[in-house]
Amino acid sequence: MIRSVLCSLRDFSRLPLLLQAAWLSLALGLFFLVLYLWVFNLVDYGLDGASVESLTGKVLYVDRGGVLVEDADSGEYTRLKAIRGISYLNADADRLLGHTVTFTHLRDALLTCTLDDQPLCNAQCASAMECLDSRRERESPSGMLGMAFSSSLVCFGLHWARRRRAVPRAGIF
Repeated sequence: MIRSVLCSLRDFSRLPLLLQAAWLSLALGLFFLVLYLWVFNLVDYGLDGASVESLTGKVLYVDRGGVLVEDADSGEYTRLKAIRGISYLNADADRLLGHTVTFTHLRDALLTCTLDDQPLCNAQCASAMECLDSRRERESPSGMLGMAFSSSLVCFGLHWARRRRAVPRAGIF
């Protein structure tokens, strides 16, 4: 798609293949740069201004994505999500299911959980801002950004080396 857009530009299809690849990589790099800036500046994942809360309740359902908890005090059901970059469950479902567990969470993002003073979930951050930064870092396309720009530089370099080698040298011999 990007190549077809670039081919519609004047004289792009007449460029050597290495230059086409370089410009295409540069365009992809700019796209990933915009995406990177968007992730770091606009997306808050619902964590902005959240405070760490505590919840004790009976675990009704456990899956890879989180837990469903019945609050011991109010009887309300709460779904807490185990989100990559924020926390992870290091216990199997049988160990949690049906037991009364103490949780800490940021809105619906699970931080820690303990059963009989034994940790079953590990938090990878301690505050909303720290979790937000961790999540943004995990979600950003920084690897793709670097790859696109580096491949663009390699293609430009190869094209330059090829042109330099093709130019006849004037000399005595």
